[in-house]
Amino acid sequence: MVVASADFATTNTHPTHNTNQEDTQSGHGSTRSAEGGGGGAAGARPSSSDTLGGHGSTSITNTQGQNGLEIGGHDEEERDNPAAPARLGDAQGRRISRRAQENERKTALKVATLNINGFGNLVRDHADNKWGRIYRMMSDQRIGVLLLQETHLTKERVADIHRMFACKIKIFFSSNQEAPTQREGVAVVLNCRYLNVTNASAKEIVPGRAIQVTIQGPGGGTRRILCVYAPTSNGVSERKLFFKEVGKYYEDCPEHERPHLMAGDFNNVEDAVDRLPISEGPDSSISALDDLKGNLGLMLADGWRVTYPHLRDYTFHRGSGQAAVFSRLDRIYVSPHTFDGAREWEICEAGVRTDHALVSVQLTSDTSPVIGPGRTLFPLTLIKDRKLSKAIKRRGIEATRELTDLQNSGSHTETANAQTILRRFKLDTMKLARAREREVIPRLLAEIRLAEAALRKVKAGRDIEEKDKAAEAAALTKQIRQLKLRRFRQQQQNSRATHRLYGDRPTKYWSKLHRECAPRDVITAFEKEGQLGVSGEKTYETDSTRMAAMARSHHMKIQQDGPETQPADARERDIATALASLDAKLSTAQAAMLGDKITYGECILALRLSKNGTAPGLDGLPFELWKTLHARHVEDARFPGRPVFDVVSLLTAAFDDMQSYGVSSKTHLADGWMAPIYKEKGERTRIVNYRPITLLNTDYKLLSKILALRL
Repeated sequence: MVVASADFATTNTHPTHNTNQEDTQSGHGSTRSAEGGGGGAAGARPSSSDTLGGHGSTSITNTQGQNGLEIGGHDEEERDNPAAPARLGDAQGRRISRRAQENERKTALKVATLNINGFGNLVRDHADNKWGRIYRMMSDQRIGVLLLQETHLTKERVADIHRMFACKIKIFFSSNQEAPTQREGVAVVLNCRYLNVTNASAKEIVPGRAIQVTIQGPGGGTRRILCVYAPTSNGVSERKLFFKEVGKYYEDCPEHERPHLMAGDFNNVEDAVDRLPISEGPDSSISALDDLKGNLGLMLADGWRVTYPHLRDYTFHRGSGQAAVFSRLDRIYVSPHTFDGAREWEICEAGVRTDHALVSVQLTSDTSPVIGPGRTLFPLTLIKDRKLSKAIKRRGIEATRELTDLQNSGSHTETANAQTILRRFKLDTMKLARAREREVIPRLLAEIRLAEAALRKVKAGRDIEEKDKAAEAAALTKQIRQLKLRRFRQQQQNSRATHRLYGDRPTKYWSKLHRECAPRDVITAFEKEGQLGVSGEKTYETDSTRMAAMARSHHMKIQQDGPETQPADARERDIATALASLDAKLSTAQAAMLGDKITYGECILALRLSKNGTAPGLDGLPFELWKTLHARHVEDARFPGRPVFDVVSLLTAAFDDMQSYGVSSKTHLADGWMAPIYKEKGERTRIVNYRPITLLNTDYKLLSKILALRL
């Protein structure tokens, strides 16, 4: 029975440990490598129409001198792994390298698989509450689709999950028909933050053991994903029958389309090297699995092994000391065309109490939009960091000294003025913040990374006996699992503290908590207005740079005068006539006040009235930074002899310079980050159906606030 359930939000939990009997025979079929041939084998690249869109925000940078469409808005973290891809010959290797570089710039959907060893429970703070950790893991790792095995789900349990969480995920599941709470069970969890789940559907292939979902990728295109959990209780013969049963389903139902990706717990290994300690003896269920992969058009070798042919890593661990064993039972198989757009194949501990590891991959497609670098934002978490504060203060004192020397000299050039001094201070402040952000890693997270690095080194080591290697790897694996559970508890405590502070009143946190969870819009193409193809069909632009140029041209034309507009001299006469008809007029004193130099007090007032939590512009500096620097100056000024940096004086000097000499072209003060917002009507490929909003720098908004207060 397949049940589509929805939605999930807050997190708290801890998992259970359920037995998963290891395969009684270790297999090692034919060696899997990228050189494998034959229909559907690794290395085969038949033409296909597989497409999958990525996720991310869409925005356009619209500045005085340049523009560019940025799709994404955040950089994907890249895996730091020294292993090289499979060597397929120089020419093919270069093609793969170029393709990989292109994929790194595309939006991606992350797919992962994990055997969770049972349902656990939903009791708050209980050690066996797993689902909160599952959602936390999906959020932290940006997983769009999570395939789960040994879920033990029922309608009632899913209903309980719905009552605890809200509208953050959608679950499709299939349970064992005889003992759903004790045996088997598979599920596919869709993250509503990255996927539009409205049209998602599922089909049960084998009750409790195989389910296929069809999803619409965020960037367009359909993706079909098969989640499997192979039997283990009765050994090889039962697995062979299972693989044949899955294959027979697709043969008997030709109308049911084959999956692009198959993943799960296969409860066998394909090579002896995928066990630690290495054990000999082929597993005859491998041949049945190979037949299934060939029937589905998937590569014979799983994507992780093709990408890392010389590495040793494992997804299942049991025992400790000399009795420890590791196996790579959990794998992800993809079609050749899907593999071309895959990246970031990874095996890691999940942070959920289970004896299996998480296997994941990021998928792109030919139609996935290319992401830009995004804009750098000042990390608000470091706004009170002492080391960063001291560094910014030193840089501010240096900027103040430059400004004093410049004022004493009486000189003013295009490159040496108060505006450029402020500009350099802003750039250096952002550099200092980024450098400090890389330094400040939570101690627990640093311990996890060190333990993971040590574990990789142990697994790759060749100068140690297999049993000793297994014992050491088991100890490190246990340490990593405990550290990740500790980190989850820390995150949970921080989330609860935030909720106690802001969750019971109408704050931005409250609004975000109750907002409907939906993926960000992705603009995959713009229609070329007035350009038709050879058959009269519409044509589309998919290159992001040219799409940005089209958007810029469209919005610039909107602001241009049309042919019906009056000549400039006639328009000036009309303006003068309209102004002369007004009874209210500025007095001489009021007119003089509007033209006065901007004062220090006006800057402080404008800063005080500026709202926190607003999005910064291209420079990435929020109002909170200016307010914090000013508050520190007030505090330092209370102690005679203490060095002080007055950021308001620096801002005031820059604004006065603008009044006297105009805005310097070197400062990019008026540059903005323009994001197109869909109007919720009309074709998404037409530029006219988007309205632009522009995010401006906070110093520019301060100047505007000062002038608005004068008016």
